[in-house]
Amino acid sequence: MLTYLDRLDLRGPLPEMVLAAERFVYRNTRTGHRVVGFEGIDYPEYPREAIREALVNAVIHRDYSLSGQSIRVFIFDDRVEVHSPGVLLPEITLDEIRQLKSRSVLRNRIIVEVFRDLGGFIEKLGTGIRRMTAAMEQHGLPRPQFEELSSEFVATLIGPGEKFMQEATPAWMQGLNERQVKAIEYVAEQGKITNREYQSLFGVARATALLDLNDLVARGLLEVEGAGRGKLYVLAIARNA
Repeated sequence: MLTYLDRLDLRGPLPEMVLAAERFVYRNTRTGHRVVGFEGIDYPEYPREAIREALVNAVIHRDYSLSGQSIRVFIFDDRVEVHSPGVLLPEITLDEIRQLKSRSVLRNRIIVEVFRDLGGFIEKLGTGIRRMTAAMEQHGLPRPQFEELSSEFVATLIGPGEKFMQEATPAWMQGLNERQVKAIEYVAEQGKITNREYQSLFGVARATALLDLNDLVARGLLEVEGAGRGKLYVLAIARNA
């Protein structure tokens, strides 16, 4: 039995529905936090370029002569499926699409022109499948899967599943507590940190802040500038760059 945790029915102008569907997908998929160098960045479960391409393709290539059917988006634990009413036009085959040899054959020319004129939706006709594939591969995910099921064309984006964000810990993070990791990210962004700022950021006593900061200095991650009340800590890598 299939149980829905969230559902959204959309009506309105097509571009607005694409953006709303995109927001719905990201509301129901995960965002992790990754450290690159000394900087922390948010990392989505699926690349935005691939999600948008899948949604836009579903809208502009849909067979609107099929009544009683709708574009449907399903979000599972390990994949996102986008179902669009209508099979491929005779000029295009599944093999061509899977081999990234798809051509620009338009079913709904006026809709395509609207999306193209708005900007941000279509970069170049006939390249959507390749861009979607490139975005997935750059994100470390498998190529999208394409198939025809009954009267629908289905694009499936395979996610990372349980492997999401399971990457090797950067060497500099090993042995640090969570406060120290966040402190390094803070210094990478702000350029410095003081003992008082450390206390305020993490709600710890002065002695605890001093212990953590001295440990970061001993590890060669931070260096001390100034003395007394003017004492602050900067990234050691910044001083040696």
